Amino acid sequence: MDRVDFWQLGRSVQERFVESAKGGSAPTPLAVRPLGQDSRVLAWGALGAGSLVAAVFVLRMGFGDLSSRFALTPIWFCAVYGGFFALSAFGFFKAAARHVSAYAVPYRPALYLFPIGVIDARAPRFSVHRISDETQVTVDGARRCLRIELGAEHFEFPAHDLALAEQAARTVTELRDRLANAGPDSSAREQSLVDPLVDNGFKNPFSPTESMRKALPMWVKAWPLLALIFGVLLGGLSWRVRNTLSEGRLYAAARSADSTVSYQRYLARGGRNSDVEAVLLPRAELRDAQARGTVAAIEQFITAHPNTKIQNEVDAALQQALLKELAAAEAVGTLSALKDFASRYARYPFLSPDIDRAVNARIEATLQKLKPALAPNQSHVLPFFERLLRFTAKRGAEVEVRFQRKSTESQEMAEKALRMSAYFTGEKSLPGQYFDAQHAAPREEVAASALAAALAEHFPQDLLDAKTAPTLDDAADTKPKVPTLLVSYRSEMSGAFTSKKPRFAVSGIGIFCKVSFEIPGDDEPLTFKFSVWRAPDLKSVTDTTTPRELYESMAAEAFKRFNKKYLATLFIEH
Repeated sequence: MDRVDFWQLGRSVQERFVESAKGGSAPTPLAVRPLGQDSRVLAWGALGAGSLVAAVFVLRMGFGDLSSRFALTPIWFCAVYGGFFALSAFGFFKAAARHVSAYAVPYRPALYLFPIGVIDARAPRFSVHRISDETQVTVDGARRCLRIELGAEHFEFPAHDLALAEQAARTVTELRDRLANAGPDSSAREQSLVDPLVDNGFKNPFSPTESMRKALPMWVKAWPLLALIFGVLLGGLSWRVRNTLSEGRLYAAARSADSTVSYQRYLARGGRNSDVEAVLLPRAELRDAQARGTVAAIEQFITAHPNTKIQNEVDAALQQALLKELAAAEAVGTLSALKDFASRYARYPFLSPDIDRAVNARIEATLQKLKPALAPNQSHVLPFFERLLRFTAKRGAEVEVRFQRKSTESQEMAEKALRMSAYFTGEKSLPGQYFDAQHAAPREEVAASALAAALAEHFPQDLLDAKTAPTLDDAADTKPKVPTLLVSYRSEMSGAFTSKKPRFAVSGIGIFCKVSFEIPGDDEPLTFKFSVWRAPDLKSVTDTTTPRELYESMAAEAFKRFNKKYLATLFIEH
């Protein structure tokens, strides 16, 4: 086997081999086995492809994923992307450079069978295997190949046409035999007819005299630098484009979910759309606050977002929550619930009309329920109670029921008549002592309590809370500070009623009442006048009956009749 460097051959031999390899001049190849795929080219190409796939994988990692911390990568990822792209370019450039270097010759790199033997021209440095008397050439029809054995070496060529393969085998065999018989003295002319690497002496006057030189593209020499440049450029560009597209995907995902969590994750991943922080996230948080269904939740939102750009929506949500709680307070059905609501949210003056409406509705409901219980033919009573309830709804439910005890005018005359009676038995039968403050107060308390209880039966306590108040004396100021049912009365005595057994004389008792149910600042009080005389029930007198008991009985009955008459002017059940 000989070694021949194509680039070291003379110009004429180079051109002769090129033409022979093309089949343009003798000797033409008897068989050709093209250059197979270079495994190293495949390996470098695989490295380039694998690195590119890895780069795409890393680029897609966390892309547009709100839950991934790699949704928007930091700038140092430029080096990561650039490294993968540089490695990919390195592989592809290396594979391409190796391939170009292999084919950067003026002939087709291949294994050629010429009459003189096999020339391995798959690389610029040829391996020449010449025939000898031991050379064997066979055609394998089953495998459709031509096989030539050159000593220890053997080569196979594809035999697409078996007839041509047989002819090539005969040519090699004939030449083997001829060369064996001819000896070493064959002329250059004869050798050139079978050997393309032998100079036949012909010189082309128009051809350059210098040998061909290997010429490769500049990039084949500078491919490592190019790979590095590609990595740097693509690393930065892919980082920018990838983050821009990923942010768009993040924004779309956050908008699709339209929740507090999605917008918070968008911002946490580094999203820069200003609408998210200024409008969309606050709006989602406001919806969450509304979902909790309390004013406190809305107020917490307001505290957390003092200068929000969705103030109109916040105001509407707050008003809606307040009205919802107001409706709940109305549903309780008490003024106390409404007042508690008004007290808790007094800082919102815009609620006043709604609170007033609710209070008025409560008053109207109370009046509607009261109407069937009112005394007939007392047209002034309902308007008075309406004014009273509107006053108590604003100023407080307290209503006082109290008596004012006036001085008695007839005591002296009545007691004088008793002293003149034959049945007078002493001071214990005189009436004045039983109508002083000590004895009158319990009777007044009983009567006042009965009046207060009657009012309580018809009005809810949170609208009208009637309570008894201490009795006023004759000279006291009766101008009320709270709505007051004032019974101004005096007790009178007259006559001398006698009992034989036990023996005593007592006076008859009468009360004269003026009632004024007055609202502070209202000039139309509800008034009533009443008087009644009671004589002692002597039929019920027993041996143990005392004058005091008779006076107490007459006074109690008089107050009882007063209460009944007065309440009958207000309510039908009395």
